[in-house]
Amino acid sequence: ITGIVGPNGCGKTNIVDAIRWVLGEQKTTTLRSDKMENVIFNGTREKKPMGMSEVSLTLVNDQGVLPTEYTEVTITRRIFRSGESEYLLNKNICRLKDITNLFMDTGIGANAYSVIELKMVETILSSRTEERRKMFEEAAGVNKYKLRRRLSLKKLDDVKSDLTRVNDIVSEVEKTVRSLERQAKRADQYNQIQSVLRDKEIDLAEREYAQLIARKQTLLSDITEFTGKKDSIDIDIRKIENELIHYRNEINAIDAELQSKRSDIALNTDQLHATQKSISVSEERQKSLLNNHERLQREISELQTQLDETILNIEEGNDELLQLAQKLESKSEEITRNEQTLVDDREALEQKRSRLKQLNLEKFSLLREISEKENYTSGIRKELTAHNSSIEKLNKKIQSITTRIAKTVGFIEELNVEKDRAEEKLKEAGLMVALREKEKEDLEQELNSLKQKEVEEKTLLAGLKEKIEFLQTLISNLEGISKGAKVLIEENGWTKKNKNIFADVGNPQEKYRFALEAALKSVLNNLLVESSDDLQNAIEYLRKNDLGKASFYLLRSSTAQKKSFFDNLTAYGRKRRTKKLAKEENFIGWAKDFVETERNWQPYFEQALVNYAVTSDLKSAIELSSKYPGFNFTTLDGDFVQDSGVVEAGSLPKQDETLFGRRQLLDNLKKEFPKHETNLAKLKAIIAETEGKISRIDIKNLTDSEKLIANDISNIEKQISQLEFEKKKANEEIEISQKEIHELAEKANLLDNQIIKLEKELEEISARRKESDESISGYESDLAEFEDQYNSFVDAHNQRKL
Repeated sequence: ITGIVGPNGCGKTNIVDAIRWVLGEQKTTTLRSDKMENVIFNGTREKKPMGMSEVSLTLVNDQGVLPTEYTEVTITRRIFRSGESEYLLNKNICRLKDITNLFMDTGIGANAYSVIELKMVETILSSRTEERRKMFEEAAGVNKYKLRRRLSLKKLDDVKSDLTRVNDIVSEVEKTVRSLERQAKRADQYNQIQSVLRDKEIDLAEREYAQLIARKQTLLSDITEFTGKKDSIDIDIRKIENELIHYRNEINAIDAELQSKRSDIALNTDQLHATQKSISVSEERQKSLLNNHERLQREISELQTQLDETILNIEEGNDELLQLAQKLESKSEEITRNEQTLVDDREALEQKRSRLKQLNLEKFSLLREISEKENYTSGIRKELTAHNSSIEKLNKKIQSITTRIAKTVGFIEELNVEKDRAEEKLKEAGLMVALREKEKEDLEQELNSLKQKEVEEKTLLAGLKEKIEFLQTLISNLEGISKGAKVLIEENGWTKKNKNIFADVGNPQEKYRFALEAALKSVLNNLLVESSDDLQNAIEYLRKNDLGKASFYLLRSSTAQKKSFFDNLTAYGRKRRTKKLAKEENFIGWAKDFVETERNWQPYFEQALVNYAVTSDLKSAIELSSKYPGFNFTTLDGDFVQDSGVVEAGSLPKQDETLFGRRQLLDNLKKEFPKHETNLAKLKAIIAETEGKISRIDIKNLTDSEKLIANDISNIEKQISQLEFEKKKANEEIEISQKEIHELAEKANLLDNQIIKLEKELEEISARRKESDESISGYESDLAEFEDQYNSFVDAHNQRKL
């Protein structure tokens, strides 16, 4: 025994409190304080306050009392003003549980009597028998086994509650899985039909494109041919114009010659007048000029002859010029008529070709209509087959119900026989007493079963309560979160919005919990911020108050930006690789699809889990990562393969170590707790009711066997009534099934009528198609004949021009 003595105020109790505190004391009242931070030195006028408090206790372990290989053991406890605390064992950080386990059964501990204060002596002397028993058990080393027993029972309770919860979750998940399987089958069917439709559309577009290209080549060849014909016609026209110019030049030459002749005639006329004037002037010299007169007379006669010849030549030239002009005019009119005829024939040819094209389009529309009608007829036939199968199923159901009715009638007859027998045994009182004893025994067994269920329900409630308190403590203490993030969550000085971390805003589907935990491991403790302003405010708040650092997750802006062609091409390539990856055998799904969260938090998970795929195992994840770069893969066992080559893998994580969905798990447990309380209250009411039934059974006074047999008869009558009700219900089901069969038959008849109508329409359309084919053949032959006539006419026209 080591005693500490001294005057009041010298610090005896402080030493005892320090020993208790370093051994793990958690109650502040035992340490004579309101809160744990009061153990830190607050300073004086001369000394500054301390930021932490630390106590170390060194024990010599030469005899091996403590279960460790060290001969000297030093335990240390520290606490900081921020509220954080830590324990050290030989200068290595450890848990309080490790220190408690180390000193178990040694008599040393925070609640042990190895360290006794002055006030505790009186408490020990005045304690009750149970409290003294605890002290003796501690001295005897029994507490260790009791603690282990209590922890084992607690684990068993936790396992039972977990099993109950797992069974509920499995049943719920099975329903969801069946629904999702149906949806997945429909989605696969839709994707297959969509891909086939897309291939068909591409094929159709290629065919139409090929047809348009062929038509374009034909038109280009026609344009080239008509251009050549036009050039030849232009050449002929130019030749005719040249000939016309030549004829005009000749006419102009003839006109010039005629003009010269006329000028000669005028000159001769002037000479004649001059001669006559000279004759009139020279009348007096007539005599002297008589000799010359005859000569002049002869000259005049000669000139007169020449004049007559010139006039004749002029008249002949005018006649010839008039004939040439008439011939030229007739040729020009004939060429004009031929050109007009050529234009009319060309227009007629184009009309015939357009008409032939229209007939081909009508033929194509008829073919498409025939295809649509045939597809619709096929769908109706499938629907008719489904109706017929439904009618067969309903007929089988009616047969089954009829068989069941027959069995029910047999049961009713048997019950009537049993009722008759019970009435015959009305006087057998001993039988009724035995029945009552059996009833009492059944009630007692039921009561024992109910009490066992009550104990199990109470244990389950206690386990739920402890688990809720444990999770509440973890969430309220913000375990695993940095100092800066804790301050930002607790303080409102930097924002008025709600403050959450990634781990608290979502809940994974139980099957994919470890996979999502691995995928979101780097961001689970990040503080969610919606804008850059909130981020800047938080960082400024941390810097201003010197609170350390914190991790944030900023939601990228979704403002639409104009993408380049390369960006669109890259997105298209990634989309194709995403579809290809989704078709892999070991691909389970995209991680973002397995998160349950509110709508406003959904963009965070979509951003954080973009290109994150879930696979069945690590091997398939590594293979898919090498095959599909740019994607990250996580497995159901919590293994993680990043695109950069980093692989995180190992043993399966423990359920309590997961952070993601902790708050939702707490909410679910809180929701379950009232249900279990209600179930417990119902069990208590049923137990009270059962105990009342047992207390009301008095076998000694049960001498009236007639009453007991009457009760049996009443039960038989109830059963008969129940069977009659079932029989009636079965008849109603038969009527309903027959009504459904009638409705399905009417629908089938309607479908048959529709099929007949569609077949008639198909026959009409086929006849129209046949007529269209004949009309197209006739138009093609007419068009070929007309083209031959047109070409021959063009050749004749060109010949005429030549």
